[in-house]
Amino acid sequence: FSVLPALSVDGIVALDIFEGSVNKELFINFLRDQIAPISTPWPGPRSVVVLDNCAIRHDENVRRIIE
Repeated sequence: FSVLPALSVDGIVALDIFEGSVNKELFINFLRDQIAPISTPWPGPRSVVVLDNCAIRHDENVRRIIE
């Protein structure tokens, strides 16, 4: 199983658990369906997204969803 969590100062704000490993499609769906709806423009709450340097995060769709 794999876990995709999103954390804020309030704790876990989004979570996806699924069988198998994370791929670009699953990650983009997680961003689009769970992170984007709860994000706000800078400097509002939940306006900063921090990602690691995993190759699947280097995608133009990821950038479009977050920006």
